[in-house]
Amino acid sequence: MSPGPSLPPQARHEAAARLVGLGLYREAQSLLNADEPDDAAAGMLASILAGDPRAGAKFLGRRMMASQARPGETELVRGCIAMVSGRAEGLQTARLGLRRLEEPGTDDWTMFAVSAAPHDLPAAAEAASHITTVPNAAVLAVLAAARAAQGDAHGAHRLLDAAAWNGVGDDPRHRTADLLKSHGHESAGQELDAAHWHRRSLGESWARRLETWRRRRTERDLRCRCATTPEFVGESTRYYVNWHLELLEHIEGDESDGSPSWRVLFCPRSGVRYLDRASIPASVRIGVFTESLPMMDEEPPRAVGGQF
Repeated sequence: MSPGPSLPPQARHEAAARLVGLGLYREAQSLLNADEPDDAAAGMLASILAGDPRAGAKFLGRRMMASQARPGETELVRGCIAMVSGRAEGLQTARLGLRRLEEPGTDDWTMFAVSAAPHDLPAAAEAASHITTVPNAAVLAVLAAARAAQGDAHGAHRLLDAAAWNGVGDDPRHRTADLLKSHGHESAGQELDAAHWHRRSLGESWARRLETWRRRRTERDLRCRCATTPEFVGESTRYYVNWHLELLEHIEGDESDGSPSWRVLFCPRSGVRYLDRASIPASVRIGVFTESLPMMDEEPPRAVGGQF
């Protein structure tokens, strides 16, 4: 997709970062353009997390052409691309890049941890431990798999359960199971499953049902909460999104490369805008309007749910 003028770079980058946090890596990647140097850093991360080494190489090439790559970054990303492609020798290249980076950031540790996990789980977990922000699903799976492999199935379960996966994007539990299996830790995977079901049998299932009931009770509450809500994710949010928010613009995808279409929605009361794809379903905040907009109570809300 070639984002139009209604979605400036800052909005695309904000949306892409939120989508990555939700485990929607390919959707984040689709918002970024390999021909735009300012998209390169976010594009490298999204492509590697999406398991798309070819796109990652394109974004890296653009960053190098623009002379924006930091010392060590080229080696790090090249090594990660190799590991995502299934070549374990990329591990040493990526390690060299990390050592050369003056101050590795969250994205650097994330790329290394996720790429290295299928090849060297302890090294990946060590890198993941440097991430101080809320980990995305891929990083969470690395941490959980490392704990389970070390015999702490209950600790791994607590990590995964705290994430409260909502059925959208990358499933950290499935990714954890795949990592354990690929490293020959089938027994650890079984212990993790047992911990999951054991905890449910001790009342966790009832607590979840109660939480689901409370959530459904408030689903149809259309009072504005946009200013404090960075994203609306999952089927339970669709009523609010479709009846509280209003359609500003469609952004059509590029059929030639399979880029998805999006909607830009806005809240007339707070001015907050969201980039939305009901088919996922997810809406992520992309900023606020500066011009005056009509207040929501001046006219009835118009549903956008049928405009697809």
